Formats: sequence, structure tokens, C-alpha cells
Amino acid sequence: MKATPGRLARRKRAWLARGLGAAVLIASCFLVAAVTGAQEDAASADSPPPLQVWLPAPLISDESGDAFQLLSEHTAAFSSSNEIEIEYRIKDVGNVGGILSTIRAGKDVAPAALPDVALIRRRDFTPAQARQYLQSMETLFSTSLINDLDDGLEFGQIPLEAGSALYGLPYLFDILLAVHSQPLETPGFRLTFEDVISNEAAFLFPAARANGLNQTFYLQYLAAGGLKPSEGVMSVNEEALGAVLKFYEDLFQLGLVAPEVLTYQSPAAYQSEFINRTDRSQLAVFSASEFLAMVDQQDAALKPAQVPTADGGGPSIRDGWLWVLVTSDLSRQTLTARYLEWMMEPGFHADFARALYHLPTQPALLDDSLPPAVDRQFFVDLLAKATLPLPENEGGTAPRLMQEALINVLHGDATAAQATSQVLSQLSER
Repeated sequence: MKATPGRLARRKRAWLARGLGAAVLIASCFLVAAVTGAQEDAASADSPPPLQVWLPAPLISDESGDAFQLLSEHTAAFSSSNEIEIEYRIKDVGNVGGILSTIRAGKDVAPAALPDVALIRRRDFTPAQARQYLQSMETLFSTSLINDLDDGLEFGQIPLEAGSALYGLPYLFDILLAVHSQPLETPGFRLTFEDVISNEAAFLFPAARANGLNQTFYLQYLAAGGLKPSEGVMSVNEEALGAVLKFYEDLFQLGLVAPEVLTYQSPAAYQSEFINRTDRSQLAVFSASEFLAMVDQQDAALKPAQVPTADGGGPSIRDGWLWVLVTSDLSRQTLTARYLEWMMEPGFHADFARALYHLPTQPALLDDSLPPAVDRQFFVDLLAKATLPLPENEGGTAPRLMQEALINVLHGDATAAQATSQVLSQLSER
């Protein structure tokens, strides 16, 4: 059929109508997509970026382990109730690429790549680094939490011109102690130098120290009357130094300590030997976390004691882990404080400390964090008399000279009296 002008006009109007409808439909789709996108952007703007948390590999290295699973479950509850995600990153400590070295390197050049908060070793927490790279926590936490920490709060404080300020939230304690696998004639937990010698117990301890004095010797020196460093400088008490060096001279002459201890960076170097050797009495220095792990994992009758000192009953060294604040953004600091309060929830804190074989920094939780077979009062007493570790490079020249004196005695190159005299002579020449 031939198309007439009227029929052609009607077809043209129909095509135009269909085209207009399609255009309207397409425009509507774009409008819906734009509105939806705007809504999603608005929702995204209302939700803060995930809280970035760095964890230390020496403490939590396995995401499939019980401790990390416990942490994940507790974190999920926090994220749900606070509408913020938590992202964990496990990093090394003490090396290039470790937690603190990365914070130092990235503070000015890549601050966006740094965490909001990190868990670090107390021995790496120095006033100078805290002031330069970390943020104060002084007013962030509830009064109830501060009260729950009690005397442990000083673990995270640094001195300022007008008193002290909180730059680290104490989280887990680890203290120095001695362990023996065979009964000693001396009852109780207090050991003197004479007790070790009379029991003819081989003495193992991590005597290596790259820069400064090893912690066992430092503890024994303090117990003998030595003083802690003051304003970064450590003085030498001749009588205290001589008494501790005499103990090691006696051990060396009796064959109860070997020069190899000077190569031991940590108790891991002798742990297997200590557990498996049963032909002689032994006394070895471990941390509380290492002792609690051995009690849980080893089929051996291990007994704790204080590190032997000149008169027994000396102090312990209290190390451990604390949370530090990295972000300078005030809103992120508020979120971080809320997260850390959640991490200090008593039930979780006790369970988490126990899973990591550490002691919680809240004293009231100690019972719940220890295995039933362990004497609670022993740890209470150790914590009460514990002092902070001597940081690497802290104390000036004296700690290095005292370490050299110990090396000379354990190599048989000098008596205790000679080594003490050499230290005093070298200090007087400086």
C-alpha cells in the first residue's frame, strides 16, 4: 500500500513519541543512579575510615592462633556497636621496618601511612621518642579506667617540666624471674647468691648486651645498693658492683656459669637445654611469659623463684607492652580512646593476657589471668617490687663499662676486685 502524506505524518509522530519516551526513561535511570550514588557517598562520609591498629609480631604472630581469634571476636563486637571497622596489621619490632622505626620514618614524609594506635614494647618507650613521635593520652580515658590501673599507670608516663604525662596506656606486664627444675635446699621464692652456690646450681641467663648492661646484672646491681640512672647518667656504687661481680667470679671458678652466657641474647638460647637436662641442678633466668608458656606447654616440674641477689628478696625488672597514640587528628583520637577502653574490658583483658601468657596491667585481674597451678602471691610480690628495665644506650658510659667488667670476669681475665677497680679508673679518666 502506498503511503499517503497523512499516514507518513502519523508514523513520524509515533516515532517521535517513542524516542521521547526512551529519552525520558534513560534520563530517569541516570537520575536514580545519581541519587543512589549521592546517598552512598553520604553514607560513606558518615562512616569514618577504619581504625588502623598495629600489633607486634613477637606478641601476636599467628592470625590463626587462639589469641588473635579472641581479639577478632572482641573487635567485631566493638565495630558493630560503634559503626567503625578495625584493621589490624602485624609488624616486627626493633628492626628497620618495625613499628617504631616506621613511625619515626613516616611521621613527616608519609603520615597517612601510619597507624592510629600501636602496641609497643616498654623497653622501646623513651621520653624523647614519645614527645617527638607520639601523642599525649593524658585526658582521653575515663576516671574508672585510670583508677583500675592503680600504680601501674606510671608504666606509661614520661617526665615533663611540670610533672609527668601519660603517653602510653599500660596493657601487659612481663617480669624477670628465675626458674629451677629440681628442688633447691632453700625453701621459698627468695634466693641469695649463697643459695645458688650452696646448691651447686648451674646458672643460665641472657648476658649479651650490644650497648649497655644486661638486665639480670642491672637488677642484681640495684638490689646490692646501686642506683638507677639520674638525668640519663648512671653512677657506679663500688660496693654494689664488687658484690655482684664476686658472685659471678665464684660461679665461674666453680664451673657453675660458662662464658657462653655472654652470647645469649634471650632465654630462647638455652630454654631447650634447661628443660631437657636433668643430670644437674640448674637455675635459669626467664621472663614471666616464658615461664607461664613452659608451664602450659612442657611436661616438666618447673618452679619459679626471684632472680638471686646478694641478700635475697631484691626487685624484679618489669617490661611488657603498652598502647601508644600516633594519630594527631582529634576525632581519630576520640575513636581510638573508645577502642582502647573496649580493649581494657576486664573479662576480655584477663582472657587475652592469659592467652598471651602475660600479666594484665589491671591488678584486680591477676587471679583470672594465671593458671590454677601458679602461686598468685609470688607474682603479686614480684610486681610490687619491680622496676623498669634499663633502656639500650641509657645511663651514659657506666653501664657499658660494667658489662665489660662482667665479660672480663666470665672469661677469667680479671678477678671481681680487679674488674671493679678498672671500671672506677676508666670513669675517673673521663
